[in-house]
Amino acid sequence: MGNLLGSAGSIIVTLVVLAVVAAGLYTAFSKINIANTQQNLVLLRMNTQQFFNGTNYEGLTNELAVKAGIIPSSFLRGDVAKNVWGGDVTLTPDTANGQFSIELTNIPQSACTQLARFQTDSWDAIAINGADVDPADVSAVSEACGDTNSIKYTVR
Repeated sequence: MGNLLGSAGSIIVTLVVLAVVAAGLYTAFSKINIANTQQNLVLLRMNTQQFFNGTNYEGLTNELAVKAGIIPSSFLRGDVAKNVWGGDVTLTPDTANGQFSIELTNIPQSACTQLARFQTDSWDAIAINGADVDPADVSAVSEACGDTNSIKYTVR
C-alpha cells in the first residue's frame, strides 16, 4: 500500500511539473509569435513604402506583393500571405488618400492588445474588428479585442 501511495504521489508531482513546463512554453511561444508578427509588420510596411516610393499605392495587391518580394518570407505559406495564427495578411490600397492598409485576421485575444498598440506613431489609423480605435486608450483597445480578431493598420 505504501508503494502504491508513493507511486501515485510521484505521478502527481510529475504531472504538476509537466503542466508548469507546458504553461511556460505556451507563454514563451505566444511572446515569440507576437514579436515575430511585429517585426514582419515593420518589414512589410517599409518594403511597401519603398516599392511604391511612398506616394501612390495604385495596383497594390497581395499577388503583386508576393511577386515583388514585398511580403516577408515568414508571412508566406507558399504564395499566400498568412500570419503565425493561420489568418490572412491582406494589403489594400487607398489611392484617394495616398495610403495603404495591412490587415491581419485570426488574431487571438492574447495577442490583440499588444499588436493593436504596436508602434502607434507609425500608423495613420488602427481598426480592430472593423472599428477604429485610439491605440493610446488601453481600455478601448482591450474592449475591442474579442476571442478572435482582425487588426487593420493604415499608413501613408
